[in-house]
Order: sequence, then C-alpha cells, then structure tokens
Amino acid sequence: MRRYRFLQKEEVYEALNRLRDAFLAAKDGTEVERIISGLLTFDEKMKIGRRIQVAEYLNQDYGEEEISNLLRVGKATISAITRKVEEFPDCFELLKMRRKKVENEYQGKGYQRSGGSLRVFKPRVYTGFKRKDVKR
Repeated sequence: MRRYRFLQKEEVYEALNRLRDAFLAAKDGTEVERIISGLLTFDEKMKIGRRIQVAEYLNQDYGEEEISNLLRVGKATISAITRKVEEFPDCFELLKMRRKKVENEYQGKGYQRSGGSLRVFKPRVYTGFKRKDVKR
C-alpha cells in the first residue's frame, strides 16, 4: 500500500472493484485465461501461481525449509504467505474446493474408456475436454 499512498481511498476502491469485476466477468476457464492474459504479464501470473503453490504446501504441513527447497522461493515470501493464510483461511479453502471440482470433472470428462462390450480392458481415450472447459 505504501506505493499507492498518493491515491485517495475512493480511487483505491474503484481500482479493486474493477479487478473484481474483471474476474467475475468470466463464465468458464477459457474466458478466465483470456482475462488474465489480457491483464497480467507472464511474471505477474507466475508470482500469483507460485503464491498459491506455497499456500497449498503450507496447508499440507510442509516446513518452510522444505517449501523453499521444493519451489525455490525465499523464506520472506513463505513468511508473507503464511501470514496471508492465517489472515484469510477461507480464500485458500475456496481455491482448494475449486481445484478439487475441476479435477473431478476433468477426470470424468477428459478421458473415457472405449472399445466393444466384449473387451475387458478398455483403453482410456482423450476426449478433448480441457480443465479450462469446466464451467463456473
């Protein structure tokens, strides 16, 4: 917030509301991807994704040292994310629930068994369904 202290409170709220509106505008993963790609640089997307990964490891009871070695992130970053996880636990619970929903739907629709009724071991065939095809 230090960087933006020159802004009035109304300007800060307006900017944050625009961000929220942008993410709520998407109805599926394809639109989310288009919005994110239009708004964020590759570096910004990676920073957000890595923060989510750190939070997931923290929720799985990995230690700071393990996370640092696995993801190659600094301990200051891990500490900052630890504070966020403690401050906003529902945020990361929502992310976890969404991830589980996407994985379940992808597993159900992404691959199907094919072959005749006499075939005992049917191979799994990719259907073309992608994770980003999961609806909100």
